[in-house]
Formats: sequence, structure tokens, C-alpha cells
Amino acid sequence: MRTFSIIWTIILVGLVKSASAICAMDDRTLTERLFQGDAGTIFTCKILTMSAPKYQEDQYIISSDGGIDGTATVEIIEVYFGKIDTTIVTLKTRWLLETNKIYLIYSEGSGRIFGCGGRCDKWSKKVTDNPSSIFELQILKRFSMIFRNKTTGSFSFFDSTGVLLAKGKFKQGRPVKLWKHYSEDGKLKTAFDLKKNITYYYSTNGYLIRKSTVTENIAVFEDYLDTLNGKLSNKVVETKNDSGLIMQVFKYYVNGNLKSLSGEVHVNINGGSESKGMTGIYEEYFENGKLKLKGQYHKNNRVGIWRWFHENGEFNSQFDYKNGIL
Repeated sequence: MRTFSIIWTIILVGLVKSASAICAMDDRTLTERLFQGDAGTIFTCKILTMSAPKYQEDQYIISSDGGIDGTATVEIIEVYFGKIDTTIVTLKTRWLLETNKIYLIYSEGSGRIFGCGGRCDKWSKKVTDNPSSIFELQILKRFSMIFRNKTTGSFSFFDSTGVLLAKGKFKQGRPVKLWKHYSEDGKLKTAFDLKKNITYYYSTNGYLIRKSTVTENIAVFEDYLDTLNGKLSNKVVETKNDSGLIMQVFKYYVNGNLKSLSGEVHVNINGGSESKGMTGIYEEYFENGKLKLKGQYHKNNRVGIWRWFHENGEFNSQFDYKNGIL
């Protein structure tokens, strides 16, 4: 499934381009991360040495995001996902790792140098003998074997207490058809229709709160109210082109009537995407469905004829804008 450069939130879609140490939200469960096989590099290792810069005796330099910029030499025990060149590798870590202890590392890349730890790493951890740690390793091994052996069949995954985590089908090591993932309390969290490229997201009360349909050039994101089952609140349609993408945003009243329609243009710049502001037709509606105003934007400026209407549908007034100025 191809990922668009726009990150969709529950309220509205927006372009995230923060250069600060803010982490992108990752609320996936373990099975959500693993089941499509693109989980990054995951391995267990034994910590051989650990070092970090010091500013005085026995005091480590702590950065603003809580990390230490340390370096560890580790011995690989088992690789579940990804490619590692040697049995002894280097970890660039934001944590103080205990020597002679075993850690489960979730990282990216390949080779012999990897990163882990810090505020943004919710996955890496020390391996213990408690049931949840043991089951996590078992789930990792099971998924790893399915992909490596190109297994076909239906599978269900459970946590250490017997709660269902996920269920779905593989065909020759590839996930197919419908996959369902559950939260730790056993409630449905997400459903992936891999044939139609649709993902459904559910709230804790069982209501559908988000739906995304993503194809190669078009993505449709829909948000629903978590207080009224099936009530659409926002919809965004993203259409990719050679220069970037065109985004249309629809907002709805609780009664289902359209509240507003707007457009925005994003252009490709230096491997990313940058907004050029609101562009195209803009419309607002009264709750009764009657048109309230209509006009057009160009790079956040009002252009051309803008018309206003009364709630009964009768014409009110109009203005002619030149580059945002009357």
C-alpha cells in the first residue's frame, strides 16, 4: 500500500514538516506493525559494552529530549526482520543499556550500525522472563517464519493472557483479504481490506471513526463522529500529479449536510511536500443545506467574484476580489 506524504489526523489532514524532536504518533499494536512484513530491522542482542559522553564524574549529558547519545557494542542473538551483516554490531542509542543483558531492538536500515532508544522509541526494550516479553518474542518468530517460508493459511495471534490480537490470511507469505487487529482489551481496533486498499479504524465504543482508501494516485480519508455511529464529520480527497498533489477538504454537519468545501495545493520540494495554500473553489453551507457563500482562492488569496446568500437561499451580496483585495 503506497503511503502519501500527508499525515491524516482525526480532526483534519495536515502536512507535518517539523524539524524538532517531536515524534510522529505511532499507536499501532505489534501485529499492526508486523503483518505486512515492512517492520524495519528487529533483533535480539546481548550488550557487550556501553559508553556515553560525560560532563563530570559519573554524570551523563542529558539532551532536551531525555536522551544521552550513547554507543553500545552488541552481539546479535536472533534476527527477526531486516538484514544484519555481522554478529557484532554497533547501537547508537539514547538509553543507558545494561551490559551483559539481552535487549529486543526495533530499528531501521541494514548493515552493522543501528539506532534505538529515546523518547520516540516505544518498541525497543530489555528482554525479561515475564509472560508478555516471552509472547512478544514468540509472535516475532512466528511472523518471521511465515514471511521467510512463504506460508499460506489462516492465522490468529493471542497475547499472554489469551486475548485475541489479530487474525487474517497469508498466501505464500503475503497478507491477503481481510485482516483484523484488536486492542489489549480484545476490542476491534483496525481492519485492513487488502484487496480494496481500505483501512477501517474503530473507537473504544466500537464505532467506526476513520476510513482510508489509498491507491497509487488517489487517497480518500474519512473521519466519523465517535459519539454518533456512522456520522461523517470530515473527508479529504488527495489526488497526486507530477508536481505534487491537490487536496479537497469536505466538512459536514451532524445532520449529514455539507458544511464547507475547500481546496489546497501541495508541491514536491526536496523530496518532501510543501503547501501553497488554499486554491480552487471554496463553498460554505447553512445547516439546512442552502449555499451560504461561494468563491475561489489562489494561494490563500480570494480572487474573482465571491457571492453571499441568505439562509432561505436568496442572493445577499457579491464582491470582486483582485489578489485578495476588494
